[in-house]
Amino acid sequence: MIQVPLEDYGYANARVRAMMARLLDEHVFRQLLEAPDYHSALGVLEDTEYAREVEEAALEGINPTNIDRALTRNLARNFDRIKHFISGRPHDLINVLLSRWDLYNLKTVLRGKRALVPNPEIERNLVPIGFLDMITLGEIIRQPDLRSALDAVVVFSLEWPIPYGRAITANLAEFLHEHDLSIVETALDQIHYRHVTSMVRGRDVNSTLVRRVITMEIDVINTVNLLRLCGLELERERALRFFIPGGSLSQDEFLRLLSLGQPEEVAEEIVRTMPQYREPISAGMKQFDEKGETAVQDEMEKHVIRTCIHLTRDPLGIGVIIRYMWKKYLEVLNLRIIIRGKSIGLIESQIRKELFLIDEVLRESA
Repeated sequence: MIQVPLEDYGYANARVRAMMARLLDEHVFRQLLEAPDYHSALGVLEDTEYAREVEEAALEGINPTNIDRALTRNLARNFDRIKHFISGRPHDLINVLLSRWDLYNLKTVLRGKRALVPNPEIERNLVPIGFLDMITLGEIIRQPDLRSALDAVVVFSLEWPIPYGRAITANLAEFLHEHDLSIVETALDQIHYRHVTSMVRGRDVNSTLVRRVITMEIDVINTVNLLRLCGLELERERALRFFIPGGSLSQDEFLRLLSLGQPEEVAEEIVRTMPQYREPISAGMKQFDEKGETAVQDEMEKHVIRTCIHLTRDPLGIGVIIRYMWKKYLEVLNLRIIIRGKSIGLIESQIRKELFLIDEVLRESA
């Protein structure tokens, strides 16, 4: 496939706009939701660009797990296509954006091993579209226990662009003593964002856009950590281990907010400090008593997605690619929800409640 070392993203964005046109429209989603059963829904997919992967899955057995894998393979195939027709600085920035899934996948595997989740179920929840492919992740998943999985990450990461193994090695003794996986997860967060922020230091418009996405990702983590840890009266050194530099909060602001004590007070002060997150934090806090900080995390992640799918449509900028990547990911996420729902007999109204920003995405596509 042709690779073009672009300065203005013009060729790449023309290709991505063609890919954008193949995203499913409201008519297809309505057909899927109105399908009377699981097999009928699969029949709808066979008339879309997912046909190839669904047919391949049928050879292994038409069950929800295999269909999940098929949808993920389609996602990976499309994202790989983008990576293969660009090079130079655009390629580097795309890899920075996709690396968030390496971090997500590693956390998913480690959480699954800790909770003794069956390997196929762990694999079903992975999104292998960053540097780490399914072969590597599969080797980590197949380790007999969490400690062995951690050791595997340390060994494998010697060849990875981001040395996640260093974070594990530096914190392994404390984790084995405390048996608190958040120690490892926070260390992975810190080393990940330290590396990716160093990769987007340029002052050009495209580096600035990617940096904006990374800043939002860091803000989500810092906000969740503040709400989770407030009231614990941690010593300064211990508290700063849960702070990710590079976001909207400074180190001193993080410590000040953490000292406030009550989640409601912390949330109110976060909104004053970062007013751009007023709506998602307010929405999440309404469910805080029921779901805890997870409710705020969900709402802030929705905010990140909304922002990404409404980024500039400048035909000569990376915003077009960012919009496509998030819209394609959301499409696959919602397809998985629909297929899973159909497989267990949920009715349309029940499935619709679980869909993720579907009306907003389809409206934005119009």
